[in-house]
Parts: sequence; structure tokens; C-alpha cells
Amino acid sequence: MPFSKDELRVAFQDALLVNPYLDLEHFIGNHVGGEHFWVNLQPFLLHRGYRLRPRYHSDWRAPWSQGDSLDFRVYEFEEAVTLMKGRNLLDAIRISDGARVVLRRVETWRDELPIAQYLSSPDMQCDPRNHTVPILDILLLPDDDEHALLVMPQLILFDQLPFRRLGEFVDAFRQYCEGLDFLHEHRIAHRDACWFNLMMDGSKLVPRGVHFMVPRTHDGLTRGLEWHDRSSVGPIKYYFIDFGLSKWFYPGEKIESSGAYGQDRSVPEHKVEEPHDPFKVDIYQLGKVLIEMIRVRLIALVKPPFPDKNIRNTKAWNHYSKLRLQ
Repeated sequence: MPFSKDELRVAFQDALLVNPYLDLEHFIGNHVGGEHFWVNLQPFLLHRGYRLRPRYHSDWRAPWSQGDSLDFRVYEFEEAVTLMKGRNLLDAIRISDGARVVLRRVETWRDELPIAQYLSSPDMQCDPRNHTVPILDILLLPDDDEHALLVMPQLILFDQLPFRRLGEFVDAFRQYCEGLDFLHEHRIAHRDACWFNLMMDGSKLVPRGVHFMVPRTHDGLTRGLEWHDRSSVGPIKYYFIDFGLSKWFYPGEKIESSGAYGQDRSVPEHKVEEPHDPFKVDIYQLGKVLIEMIRVRLIALVKPPFPDKNIRNTKAWNHYSKLRLQ
């Protein structure tokens, strides 16, 4: 029969002999940190058609303590994988079609929600230059007017799988440059167009999918992925995610902002107090990723020493288009 939590606390010292890095709360099967938010919301999400992993079900019990004897090899269970990305992100399965999705908790008063709604509108999604993650659904939370959940397809980091051919790499950054130009045309500054916000659709590359919390695995346990080259499965779609720092400028409003540090703290405009052009910051941030990946002639183009010499994305896009034809 299942062990009680008091019995598990007593057995914890023995468990440490097997795994000295084991955490007590983890071992006895308690949820930690932001996990409580998702456990409390699980019945609501199920009713709305989204199934969380077993660990986040309201009636979950740690499987390593449910038999006639304790299994001290806790980390050999997928359900031991805890939430390490804070309380604002979690994966789920859309019950209607089995699609892997990600739920993102956002504050309703920020620009992120209206930006997401606008960019995912039918007209915007029909534009091939739109490389922002599509919003599949918006869930208003019960008894909480200050937050909502955005439902998005589960993506993988743009460089999680190696680029094998120059054309694959060129296509990725063509899409990112085109995507920034599209955002700026619609007066939207991303303000964090950095490494971990550059994603790709991995559904054709990794047909078995990746574990959301342990993306180097299919199941959260076994290292290694079965995957295909980009060029062998046809065009890959690349996306920008995370508009939590983004700003949408009204027609006629001056394009300038201040603060809002993203992942890249080397942005020249952030070293001065004066308002700056956030569109230029976007192209600097994306250019910095490009530099880190290839370190070629674009260094002089996108990383000048003075903020007022930074170029706009349209000019960078023209230079890039010429370069990729060489």
C-alpha cells in the first residue's frame, strides 16, 4: 500500500545513501514553488480541453512510493521532473487532437495580450512575413481578472538541432529578419529579440516530440533524440516568442522607449538614460545572435560602437539579402 508522508520522511535518510542530492520535499512527493498554481488550475484546464502531465493532476501521488516497497531511484521516474521554468509556463496536450501545446500565464494589463491577439488574427496569420508564435487559444482564469493563459504550439529552440548546410542557416535568419521587419511595419518593438526567444517548429524534425522540461529527450528520462536534418523534411518555420517586454506604438506616437532590459545586457542604448529607438535595439539583439553563430562580415553592420549609428532593420535586411546571394 502507498507510504504515508511521515513514513517517507523517516525513509529519507536511507534514500540519501542512494542519491545524496535528493531533496526531501521532492522525495515525499510535495509540489514545489510555482507547481501549486498549475495543480490548482488542473481541473479547470481539463474542462477546457487541455490535459497536463500526471504530476500536475490534483490527485497525483509520487509513483516511487505507491508500491509495497519504496523505490529510492526517484530520478528514474518521469514524474520526478519538476517545474524549473517558474510558474508562468507549462506544457499540456490539447485533448481534441493530441497536439502538444504550451500554456503561458500573462498579465492582462500589459501589451503582451493585445499584441498576441493582433498578431494571431486571421489577417496577420495569412501574411507569410509573420514569424510570431501563433496563439491557439486564450483562457481567462477563474476568479482572476489580472491574468490569462495564452495557448501556443510547443516549439523547440532554433539551434537545438545542428545546422548541417549553409542554406539551412541562411533560411533561419532570413525568416527572423523578415519577421522583425514585419513587426516594425506594424509598429511593434519586441525588445527581447534574443537567443532564447528564437524558436522553430520541430514537429517534422523530431516526429516523436521532445519533453518540455528536458528537451534533449523524448520522454524526460532517456538522453538522445531521433531527429532529421532540416533539408530532408522541407521548409522549417522559425518564430519569435515572448512578448512580455514588447511595446505597441500607436499611429503617430514617437518610436522611442527606455529601460526594459532583455537577455542581452550589452545593448549600447541601455548604457545611457535617454530614450532610444527600440526598433534599432531589436536588430542589434538579433544581430548579436547572428554574430555569436557565425562571426562574419555582419559584425561591422549590426554592432557599431555608438547607439546613434545603429541601423534600422530594413537596411540590415537589404544587406543580408545581398550577402546570402554571394
